[in-house]
Amino acid sequence: MSVVESSKLSVFRKNKKILSDVSLSINEGQLIALIGHNGAGKSTLIKTILGLIKAKSGSIRVLGKEPGTMRELVGYLPEHVTFYETSTVLDNLKYFADLKGVSLEKVKEMISILGLSKIENQKVSLCSKGQRQKLGLAQALLTKPKLLLLDEPTVGLDPMASDFMYKTLVALKVHGCTSIVCTHELQLIESFMDKALVLNHGQIKAFGSLDELSKHFDLPVFISSSSITPVISKEIGVHDGHNGTIECSYSHLDETLEILRRKYLITDLKVKMPSLMNAFKASLGEDAGVGEVHE
Repeated sequence: MSVVESSKLSVFRKNKKILSDVSLSINEGQLIALIGHNGAGKSTLIKTILGLIKAKSGSIRVLGKEPGTMRELVGYLPEHVTFYETSTVLDNLKYFADLKGVSLEKVKEMISILGLSKIENQKVSLCSKGQRQKLGLAQALLTKPKLLLLDEPTVGLDPMASDFMYKTLVALKVHGCTSIVCTHELQLIESFMDKALVLNHGQIKAFGSLDELSKHFDLPVFISSSSITPVISKEIGVHDGHNGTIECSYSHLDETLEILRRKYLITDLKVKMPSLMNAFKASLGEDAGVGEVHE
């Protein structure tokens, strides 16, 4: 089932095109990494999916309906979450629950699931960044959404809190929840995502799993072994060979491994596959070095 589907979607702001001919289909139960430099159109795409920004041309359907008409099934965690600072964690969550028509029982459930029980009577002003993000995620999950949109959810979080955030999103996939995570922290999301959606200047530059993107751009792979020498490297026609490491293209990986194992009887091979950053840079070409994105 397609949760978000668009065709030639274009969005303007002050006569400037922010999104240009965006066509994509995002399926149920996927975790999507939405990546790109600042100004690439990521936040605009999220707001268009939410129905906060209207498209100038093209079409977009969210859960089979017009954006903004299925709000009870869509959760949103903005980059900067606003709470009532002098109220407690519990009271803040109860406030959001009242707005969404959710029971107190569900509030208690979210507090328990997200590990907020020990601080539920603490004022938000005394909460850490990680605790605030957990509270933000709790309010986004109150209605058991089928689609969850998160804008830079791990900025400023420590590694444990970031890991918790992504493991929570992965667990939601079992219940058919799709998450679209806008982030600059590529290494963090790489092992959790199903697909990456790369935007640049409002256009889709790549969309697929890391394996699919590695294949599409024929990214470099590094193979290492204490038995690999420059002579072996030269004989099989791959790069380097110094320090026991050679580089080959993704499309020639299986062939290269087979030669090393069968002809040279090398068994202690270690393979370093392409990273999300590699795929990101390949998709953007000359624009890869512009803006803020972290390995």
